[in-house]
Amino acid sequence: MADVDPDTLLEWLQMGQGDERDMQLIALEQLCMLLLMSDNVDRCFETCPPRTFLPALCKIFLDESAPDNVLEVTARAITYYLDVSAECTRRIVGVDGAIKALCNRLVVVELNNRTSRDLAEQCVKVLELICTRESGAVFEAGGLNCVLSFIRDSEWLKILHKTKK
Repeated sequence: MADVDPDTLLEWLQMGQGDERDMQLIALEQLCMLLLMSDNVDRCFETCPPRTFLPALCKIFLDESAPDNVLEVTARAITYYLDVSAECTRRIVGVDGAIKALCNRLVVVELNNRTSRDLAEQCVKVLELICTRESGAVFEAGGLNCVLSFIRDSEWLKILHKTKK
């Protein structure tokens, strides 16, 4: 973790136009590796503090032009933060529109597209973890309807695939 400059990582996370998406994706993958491979949570949170990194991750979800592959890695990073500390939930809920943006991704999922489907599954994981602490925020953002619609649509896709075989 000493190799990573958290300021540079945060700066790259906040990029998001054109070629900058590649830098953003690199930063997201690096952050995921740091969170996943860290053997010391305190040191990891000291290097990449949730108070600064989670709002940056949430803002990526608020960017309607962000592609699914970037959003999937973003959702994965948020999941890793939530897996380590349920206290991170309030930081996510504190970002205006973040929960709604997560929910909306379930509404526009393209079930025939692998990346879009992976993003939707990761969003469900994030919403599930948030519900352990702040279920009201998910409900108020329309999360219940979005998840139920996603489940219904996923079931229809399974039925269609069975009839084609």
